[in-house]
Amino acid sequence: MHALRTLFVFPISLALSTGIHAQNTLKDGTTLTWDKQITVVKGPLVADSATLPAFTVAVYEATASDVQGLLKTEMSGADLKKQGKLLKASNVSFPAGSAVPVDVLASITDNKKQKMSNLTLAFVAAGTNTPVENPDLESAVRDLSVRLNKAVVQQQLDSWTKQLGKADSKTESAAKSQDKAQAKLNKAQSQLEKTTREKSKLQSQHVIMQKEIDLYNEKWTLSQDPKDFKKLSKSRSNIAKNEAKMAKLMQNEAKAQKELTKTSSNLPDAQKAKDEKVAAQSQVQRTVDALQRKLENIR
Repeated sequence: MHALRTLFVFPISLALSTGIHAQNTLKDGTTLTWDKQITVVKGPLVADSATLPAFTVAVYEATASDVQGLLKTEMSGADLKKQGKLLKASNVSFPAGSAVPVDVLASITDNKKQKMSNLTLAFVAAGTNTPVENPDLESAVRDLSVRLNKAVVQQQLDSWTKQLGKADSKTESAAKSQDKAQAKLNKAQSQLEKTTREKSKLQSQHVIMQKEIDLYNEKWTLSQDPKDFKKLSKSRSNIAKNEAKMAKLMQNEAKAQKELTKTSSNLPDAQKAKDEKVAAQSQVQRTVDALQRKLENIR
């Protein structure tokens, strides 16, 4: 029992690197780098009254529950079920390629301080407590540990890849909003410039028309000729139409100026929102890239 307690405490050598820099660790404790060494430690596992030779490996950044779930996919054919304080899977082909199925006994313990779990495996002949002696077991257990650690990081990568998809969508939406705000600003500027040109043209026409009225009014005063009065009346009618157009144009100008002011104030906000989304997207992308490198470094 003393040996078992020692096993469950587990040598600190399997925990290895704990001095991870803060910039390489996310808020949830996920590390962005892989600086671990996957090693297999031989030791005893107590099953009922028997003490069996076993192998212990570390699965980092995973709870015991996580590891148990991952074993279902990473240890092919293993249906681990509770048997006392241990887990047992019967008739498992382990290591891969073994012609004779074995029973697997497993113990998984949390090491919360080191943010990892210790997985201990013992192998016995099917239906017995007779240890299986196979020189390939140690390397097979190590290979399993590599797959389990990769599976943990793959889940991290999948989660952040999903977040990247959302960040991409938000950035695209913000870019469209910014483009829309810019388009409205351009339209408002164009409309104001057009209105200003039309107003300038009407003002020039108004000056000419006013001179004509003054001229025809002078002629009519001197001649009292109905023809001169007719020309005067026509000029007054034309300038009245010009003034009506001018009034409408000034309303349009005020409206265009208001729209320009509004769109001008909206554009910085749209640009800021876009910049923030781009920055957030870049951060998520960097995390995804780092996790991809972390996954590739697990060997």
